[in-house]
Amino acid sequence: MRTRFILILAFGAYLCASCQQDLTPSPASPTPVNESTATPQPDPDVEEYAVYNALLEAEFKGDNINQILIIDHTRANKTEILEQELAAFHKHTPLAPELVASFKERNQQPYQLKPILDFGVEYQLLTQEEVDEFRPLDEASGWKLLKEKYPNSYGFVYLSRVGFNADFSQALVYIESFHYKQPIKGGYYLMIKKEGRWVIESGLEWIT
Repeated sequence: MRTRFILILAFGAYLCASCQQDLTPSPASPTPVNESTATPQPDPDVEEYAVYNALLEAEFKGDNINQILIIDHTRANKTEILEQELAAFHKHTPLAPELVASFKERNQQPYQLKPILDFGVEYQLLTQEEVDEFRPLDEASGWKLLKEKYPNSYGFVYLSRVGFNADFSQALVYIESFHYKQPIKGGYYLMIKKEGRWVIESGLEWIT
């Protein structure tokens, strides 16, 4: 069941038998392992975009939103704030250490998003420079400029990179959104894979 917690302001030994007389038939050679039958390791890039699609669909599809503007590079909060927010999340929803470590490692540097998202809502990837064009001194006029260029847009959305546990059954991701006349909000989401699909298990949201 999906729950959210809201914050205001977030190894074998191989044994060999004793040698027999020459008349003893040699044991049959072991059958080589067919590597093609092994379970393939998930592709992190494929899984990452699957997580993005599931999260964005859950957040925006069905809310009469025609378009969202997604910043084309990932970002996460500064180290100190990140540590505080993940600690707060962990109090309510235990997070596997390997999952947290993966999230931190994958978010050390920004990552360029590819235009391959597919979550049921029209979107546009914007560079940071394009976003900055809508940040004049007067906030209201900035939103006016945005509405003139993207009249059907919801606003801006930032995504983090996705952290995974070892078997890719859990994912941790962060999202942040800005919308005219609404508070800035963000959230960390623990997502799990059920029957081949990523779903939100729980989340920690903040609002300013």
